[in-house]
Amino acid sequence: ALSLASWAAMASAVQAWLRPRVLDEPFQLVIELPRVYAAAHQRGDQNDLIQLAGVVGTLGGALAPVTERRSVFPRDWKGTLDADAFIERIKQRLDSSEHLRVELPAARDVHHNVWDAIGIGLHALGRLAPRRILPR
Repeated sequence: ALSLASWAAMASAVQAWLRPRVLDEPFQLVIELPRVYAAAHQRGDQNDLIQLAGVVGTLGGALAPVTERRSVFPRDWKGTLDADAFIERIKQRLDSSEHLRVELPAARDVHHNVWDAIGIGLHALGRLAPRRILPR
């Protein structure tokens, strides 16, 4: 439902999940700003973006101790590469200990959301750019 109560409830659930993982350590919050594309390029229900924006706004204002808040558009961090190929790039950028810490939900149809969040973090850290191979 599109309501302040539902946004607050989801933001609260995210905070409850996040808090034991970051404790009181300051962290950067990088949020993907939803983008509405031309009808020919849309996938899914565009009204979901309103729900997402509400949750992100509620969460972004409530989290502490955030040292920096910034946002990126989807094309800024993942370009136009095929989603499955991009998930493989994200996985390749993780070392073995990081890969072991990835927590995927039971519902497989939302795994891409976890990989997107990891990808946004890697992008913010400068670890997601395509690797360039230079000839000798």
